[in-house]
Amino acid sequence: SSSEWKTFKGGASMVHSAFHIEPVLKKSASNITALEVWGSKVMVATEDGALQILQEQPGAHVVEFEVVDQRRQFSKKPVVQMQVADSLGVVVSLTTDMVQINELPSFEMSAQLLKTRGATVFALSLDLTPAVLCCGAKKKLLFFRWDGSGFTEWREVSIPDTPTCLSWCGDAICVGAGKKYHLVTPSDGGEKSLFDSNTAPPTSFTLPGNKEMLLQRDNISVFQDAGGRPSRKYGLCWTEPPVALVFVFPYLIAVLPKVVEVQLMETQATVQSMSLRASRIAAAPGARAAFLVANNCVDVYRLRAVAMPRQVDALLEGEQYETCLALCNLCATEPAIAAKADGVRRSYAHTLFLNYQFDKALALLAQAPSLDPRDTLALFPDLADPSYTPSAQVPAPPPDLKGHKLLRAQVA
Repeated sequence: SSSEWKTFKGGASMVHSAFHIEPVLKKSASNITALEVWGSKVMVATEDGALQILQEQPGAHVVEFEVVDQRRQFSKKPVVQMQVADSLGVVVSLTTDMVQINELPSFEMSAQLLKTRGATVFALSLDLTPAVLCCGAKKKLLFFRWDGSGFTEWREVSIPDTPTCLSWCGDAICVGAGKKYHLVTPSDGGEKSLFDSNTAPPTSFTLPGNKEMLLQRDNISVFQDAGGRPSRKYGLCWTEPPVALVFVFPYLIAVLPKVVEVQLMETQATVQSMSLRASRIAAAPGARAAFLVANNCVDVYRLRAVAMPRQVDALLEGEQYETCLALCNLCATEPAIAAKADGVRRSYAHTLFLNYQFDKALALLAQAPSLDPRDTLALFPDLADPSYTPSAQVPAPPPDLKGHKLLRAQVA
């Protein structure tokens, strides 16, 4: 029947797994309040002020992480945010009291920034020279610069409300305070109001490259450049407003109140949704993984990327051509993916052709370098060479390819 020719699937439904879910720490004795990745290790801070360092054990038949170091009195108050600064040789931590600096790898405390007492959030930029630390405390932004051995006071900027999120983008910092986003440039004190987050709590995230950020408005993540201008014509829709975002190439991972969702920015397609009630997430980009705290802050899981060739195969089998082709383009430098890209383009093009999307179909076929032109002609009953046997990939043309449909296809 003609319905056979119209089973074209877009890129929105979920047919494959981008990440495996693996246990790292189960049933922590004390609630986990902060999480950070340090090379191949995971740093876990708990509400009793302790810090555990976990690392995967090599050669194990199952995924197994062990505590390789711990500091029972890492801080007097619970740590709520941590960031490793390898290039500075320190880890910056925000407790419920103030910001503290600890040396790496000894974890000895080298400083407490007393002026940050009552701070709610911080953001450290290692892209600026020297590195700049911004702390949001009450209705102020406190800026500190790295002097080679520690952070020294630099600037102070007043803002209308208490900051709840901070993200550096270029030489400016985006501040979520109350329900509004502001862009502050500490070098000259410049400030620009952006827009409201509406029903969502302000959530900001800077994309790799430090030139673009995502700001949450309702359940849509809006792209903005370092000057606070829209940088893309589209946004990313989530089922609920995210509470945290990370990027693990080539995906964005969002922590929502009830699930964790994975999207591909290039197609705005949700490729995976995991029933995990997570509260915090930290990316391990070099390992194509992320770690998250879940289940009432007592468990840690790792999301480890499925091998990209397997993802391409699963998407192709599920006819998720847009997402599949986007992955091939993003990972074109990987030989295993480059070898599959030609077949993906041809399969997608043939499906488009059978659904009368002739221009797009033939444009894709033109990008397939191994294509024999006679295979394209085989799609047209009146142009096909009867002495040529087309490749197995070439489908029979739709039975009603005649009249104006045939003309459109020939023009394309």
